[in-house]
Amino acid sequence: MLSYLLKSGLLVIALGFNLINAQTQSLLTKKYSPSQLKQDATVMRDAIMRIHPVVGIYESRSYYDKLFNDYINSLNDSLTEKQFRIKTKRVVERLHCGHTDIMYSKNYLKTLKKTKFNFPRYYLVPVEDKVYVLGGLNRRQDTILKPGTLITKINGVPADSFYRFAQSLITIDGYINESKKLYGQMGYSSYYLTLLNYPDTIKYEYVLNGKTQVLKSASFNAINIPDFSWRKKDDTLFTKYKRAKMRYRYTDNEKKTMHLNIQAFSHRKYTKAYRKIFKQLQKNKTENLIIDLRYNGGGSLSNSTLLLKYLLDEPVKQTSYTTIRKYPFKKYTKGNAIFRITRLYFKLYSKKRRSGDTTYFTMKVKPGKKHHYNNKVYVLTNGGSFSASCLVGAYLKETHRATFIGRETGGTIEGCNAVITAYYKLPNTKTKVRVPTFRLLHDVYTKGNTGHGIIPDHETNYTFKDIFYKKDLEMEKVMELIKKK
Repeated sequence: MLSYLLKSGLLVIALGFNLINAQTQSLLTKKYSPSQLKQDATVMRDAIMRIHPVVGIYESRSYYDKLFNDYINSLNDSLTEKQFRIKTKRVVERLHCGHTDIMYSKNYLKTLKKTKFNFPRYYLVPVEDKVYVLGGLNRRQDTILKPGTLITKINGVPADSFYRFAQSLITIDGYINESKKLYGQMGYSSYYLTLLNYPDTIKYEYVLNGKTQVLKSASFNAINIPDFSWRKKDDTLFTKYKRAKMRYRYTDNEKKTMHLNIQAFSHRKYTKAYRKIFKQLQKNKTENLIIDLRYNGGGSLSNSTLLLKYLLDEPVKQTSYTTIRKYPFKKYTKGNAIFRITRLYFKLYSKKRRSGDTTYFTMKVKPGKKHHYNNKVYVLTNGGSFSASCLVGAYLKETHRATFIGRETGGTIEGCNAVITAYYKLPNTKTKVRVPTFRLLHDVYTKGNTGHGIIPDHETNYTFKDIFYKKDLEMEKVMELIKKK
């Protein structure tokens, strides 16, 4: 349990590193005084309270004033950059905005990438708050703990505590837990190691034949944990557009069903890729289009809007708004020119209105005529479908243009805080604070701020066996629906 982890004092231990040389020690263990930390936290607070469009949506301005002031007043001990970052992330998480984050300083991150740490010999994965062995990193040597073994404690700490603590550091939109669960699951082996300070020996307590057993396993020293993929390898039948971050393949010889996997909404070469893909769909009279947005974290607004033009039947509106005309506190940030150009672009190509300090820009998204796709659309989503993925998903969902399969999206159905973001470098620790400057509204959704994502029409639930055997439940379900149709 999380309370056990906190009471045990391991959190304090977790915020340090076993370091291997004096140069690394000086950077990774350098501590900043309370006055320096309070100055950094004050800059962060002022930037967020002045710029962030989420203030007043999920909680009132007075709530966030108190939250940040209490946080600043709590900084009475010297902390390393990592300690400061973890403490700050747990405060920022309460903004309920997945586009807001606290990032390591450039030099700190550069040092981390060159430093060796102790890694475990077993890859673990949590499923429904229980932690299982997925496999040994060395498939020949690390065989004592079999795949599927239930792990109850790691170095004396309940295994599920690490999972829950990790989720408290992951920023999300609204009240969606799917992203927290997914990324906490994918990064579990890194999270518990960090919290245990990369020990030389890891003691696993596990259940075998109904009895608790103990295994002490020596760690190995490396720069990165070896890759242990728990998803299927890329299908070689995909035609890839690498710069556009998309690929497609037909699932049948008659070319009646296309699987289009958009890995991200890239800023490059997407216009040409869409033109070729939708031309093929029209030429082959393809009856079913599967758009795979799983693990798509978003990207270009123009890219996602262009995709909608090939799919929507009727024109729709999209509104972005901001409370600023230029970045405040420019001593700590750059990018003002890009922000002002973005405002100018919206002014030229959208309908503008003002209300108090807020400027609204409303644009129309009209269906295209050439190579427009009119047949059946299926969309695959999970907790990794975020930002621009949710923009596309919301419009297809609310216009009844597609059937959704998978898990709730990581971004809210009503919109998000995005378009363009400011990065504030804090004066002492040099950590960076990512602050969105616009709120993007999906005007087709009229039920207000729900704080929830797009709920699939057909939900999938993965067991440990499904993960171990690398099943694709979403593709299985969509092919079942197509067959029934």
